Amino acid sequence: MAAIPLKIEHLVLDSDNPRITHAAGQQEALQKVVKDQGAKLVRLAESIVEHGLSPIERLMVLEVSAKPRRFIALEGNRRVTALRLLVNPAAMTGLDMPVTTRKALERLAAVFDKTKVEPIDAYETESREAGRYWIGLRHNGEDEGRGVVGWKPIVAARFRKREPAIQALDLVLEHGGFGEDEAETIRSKFSLTTLRRLIESEEVRALMGLTVEDGQLMTTLPGNEVIKPLKRLVRDIAAKEVNSRSFNKTKQMVDYVQRFGKAERPDLAKTQAPRSVEGLQKKEFTKTGTAAAKRRQKSVSERPNVVPKNCPINVTDNRIDEIYGELRSLKLVDARNAIAVLLRVFLELSIDHFLEANGSSLQVTFETGKTKWKTLDTKLAEVVDILVGIGVPRAYFAAVIRSVSDKASPMHIDLFHRYVHDRFQTPVTTDLIAAWNNAQPLLEKIWP
Repeated sequence: MAAIPLKIEHLVLDSDNPRITHAAGQQEALQKVVKDQGAKLVRLAESIVEHGLSPIERLMVLEVSAKPRRFIALEGNRRVTALRLLVNPAAMTGLDMPVTTRKALERLAAVFDKTKVEPIDAYETESREAGRYWIGLRHNGEDEGRGVVGWKPIVAARFRKREPAIQALDLVLEHGGFGEDEAETIRSKFSLTTLRRLIESEEVRALMGLTVEDGQLMTTLPGNEVIKPLKRLVRDIAAKEVNSRSFNKTKQMVDYVQRFGKAERPDLAKTQAPRSVEGLQKKEFTKTGTAAAKRRQKSVSERPNVVPKNCPINVTDNRIDEIYGELRSLKLVDARNAIAVLLRVFLELSIDHFLEANGSSLQVTFETGKTKWKTLDTKLAEVVDILVGIGVPRAYFAAVIRSVSDKASPMHIDLFHRYVHDRFQTPVTTDLIAAWNNAQPLLEKIWP
């Protein structure tokens, strides 16, 4: 392939563009792209008029005529459509489009200066087949890193603005001594909204030795002190122990932070000159980080299996007990995929056993006489109601109810299906341990 400069007049639409069904000619291709994109085409045209074409996304073209010079846009048909309408708004004549879209494009065409986009950078491919690989990488997702890797919500927020909440989170991720599994869980499933609400509270910041000046998160404490409460916040939010709904009032946030243990509270007497948390030096965290790493290594060595060694569960059903035995014996480091599946099966079979033993049906019958298997969350709610009815506090089961309804949990039915059918969905060991911890209070009552 070779890089070539082109003019708008050199470009034609791809009649076999995957965004549309086959088009018989240029006018039909133009109509189909306009219909497919709708208001998005106006937004793209606005961007081109205001900022030009992106310098990091070039067109991929295939020559179809030397005289007159014409190139099919194998990649970039949306941009070509916008450019053609901007340079020649009369091309909209006969096109079926909303009046508002037409008027918006006509207004943009009136101020469009094509000299700001020409010459257009393009890559010429020798054949349609030769370009398929690169186009596929552009549009078929991450493909294990070969394609465009999308930004996670935290990364996108970091790009938009390095607000104080992002500064706090980055500090914890960089200096908190987290293992890779735990750090990846935080990066993937973290609620920045909850952390933002806490960090935006002046009263909460005061308890943690933090202030905000001109958008910068500041502290008068050494690094190994200021990171203590921030690590607790991040871990609790990542584990969904708290969320934005937990803090409707400032007093709730203050009470939450004031309940931190001694090891999670900073020594506010160790004051220094005010500094940005982004300017804290790595050496300030060495002692805390090393101690955390040792504790984490000890914790992992003591919990190699998803089921704790002294778990007080007494399974009386033979088949379910076999599954429980496998869960107890499998090592997280070797069999996290198998554990994820077995964990989900063990929970549902345990719930089914309890319901049947207490005279409940696993099916729901409609007025028409048709029956349907109950969903896991429905069955779980029935089990909880039965246990609450015999005196167990409902709050005892809050964690497992949240775990089953949370789409990020290994016990959620959608995620379970992805573990089985999606080759890119890999369980994280810390997630599996957290899932078991949430479910154990319920399982103890089912199998006393």
